[in-house]
Amino acid sequence: MARFNADTVDKYGGKGGAGFFSLQNDMDVASVRFLYNTADDIEGYAVHEVEIDGKKRYVNCIREYNQPVDDCPFCKAKKFQVAKLFIPVYNIDEDKVQLWERGKTFFSKISGICARYNKAPIVSQIFEIERHGKPKDTKTTYEIYRTEDPADDTQIEDFDIPEVLGSVILDKSAEDMEFYLSEGYFPPTDSEAPVRRTARNEESAEDEMPRRRPGRRTPANDNDRRF
Repeated sequence: MARFNADTVDKYGGKGGAGFFSLQNDMDVASVRFLYNTADDIEGYAVHEVEIDGKKRYVNCIREYNQPVDDCPFCKAKKFQVAKLFIPVYNIDEDKVQLWERGKTFFSKISGICARYNKAPIVSQIFEIERHGKPKDTKTTYEIYRTEDPADDTQIEDFDIPEVLGSVILDKSAEDMEFYLSEGYFPPTDSEAPVRRTARNEESAEDEMPRRRPGRRTPANDNDRRF
């Protein structure tokens, strides 16, 4: 299955858009924890975009960047490969664990944040994400700031982080892909993982999730905290 890290990010292509976590309007801000310990935890996925029941879905590419194109039926059929990040965040304002869908160009920004503030686990620190761009503006960017709040004893184990592969990204075999290319849909399975959690599961997760106090951006020397 094709995944990438800091050493192989440039081997995969594409750009991404907004995911489950999103800021809708220009200058919207959210306080979050990135659910990583270090930059080594950041992982991307090489995917193909397909249409299922009129909806766009991602399917995991089954070849590594250095394997022949023919090893993946979708690559062979010229269904272009796209590199995606699904950054797990704890949205403090909404008291929810969410996935932030980004493209490969965001890899350097998030890995830079993790590398800069590596004196404590990243999850133990609070950040603010600020949107710069109006709705549907393709040039929208995001700034990330470290807040004044000191690192605390928060751990990854405090959160229920959703699995990406098998839910947001469909995990299909070469045979499944061949079937899709021939029939226009995937063969049925006994249990297909949903894209999103059910409302019941979300409520259960929220009940178990500890509430955190939103942080404040450091008022002085903001430029030093900007990426």
